[in-house]
Amino acid sequence: MRHVLFVVPPRVHMLDLSGPLQVLNSLVELNLASLSLRLVGPQAQPASFQGVQLMGIEPLPPRLNVGDIVIVVGCKLDKRAYPNPQQLQVVEWLRSTAAPMRAHITLASVCTGAILLAEAGLLDGHNCTTHHDYLATLQQRHPRAKVLARRVLVDDNNVLTSAGVSAGIDLALHLVARYFGPAVAIRVARDNVVTFRRMDADPALDIRLQHRNHGDAVVHAVQDEMSAHPESNESYTALASRFGLSYRHLARLFQEACGITLKHYQQQLRLAMAERLLCDSNWPIERIAEHCGFASSQAFRAAWRQRQSMSPLTWRSAQRTSNAALAN
Repeated sequence: MRHVLFVVPPRVHMLDLSGPLQVLNSLVELNLASLSLRLVGPQAQPASFQGVQLMGIEPLPPRLNVGDIVIVVGCKLDKRAYPNPQQLQVVEWLRSTAAPMRAHITLASVCTGAILLAEAGLLDGHNCTTHHDYLATLQQRHPRAKVLARRVLVDDNNVLTSAGVSAGIDLALHLVARYFGPAVAIRVARDNVVTFRRMDADPALDIRLQHRNHGDAVVHAVQDEMSAHPESNESYTALASRFGLSYRHLARLFQEACGITLKHYQQQLRLAMAERLLCDSNWPIERIAEHCGFASSQAFRAAWRQRQSMSPLTWRSAQRTSNAALAN
């Protein structure tokens, strides 16, 4: 069982806490994952900045376990004098308990939670972001942190930070996709009636999570089927008939809901599968092309050129070099 600890500082912002908590609790409610969710902090009954009194907050634990996810929730900070004594308790706990485990846990923050991470030295050398009102403060006070503006979230390996307020929901969905897979993240997002948001420079979404910003249940079901079997050579007419539609009707619904054609969507799914196989296997191009549903290696290479400037083999080599550098 994976453990998630929400670190709740005094003057916590309610949506910073409730948004990601709701998303991750859906994993348990929908029986999609075995997950332990704990709310910890320096006060058992802190008052939120919005005036709601919280209860049952556990003490900050004396130790963390390998694989834990620690999410520092945003709170109201006085730019002229922070952290206050109670917030400083969070910083000291992060420094004494989380820092020694940083290589073995995932650290995350919502909104101004990034500033508490930075105060503990946990953002030194890391790309990060926070609420736009605190970007300059974070950079000035912590020059070793690589602060990025105009970002919903920043994923720097095992340190993830998100922007203000509702960005905590995006952070939680990103964590779900990372640890439990895109299909589970899609299910959770649909159950919570939220979408996957990104700005231009944010971490790229898996293609299986893209084009989901719509409410058409039939199109979602078609996307689920195509995502599960991107290599399928079933005709679009046969696919449409399984959902009680004609091909022309499905094609129109799909284009209207997703903004791309069925053919383009399937090709992107196949290319994403090919990328994974290039990274994770030593298969030759011909075998990868066949496994991913392309008619030939030439057809695969033609589709690949529309997406990448490097050849498949050059791309494979570059990815492995990059992954090896990150591992070291």
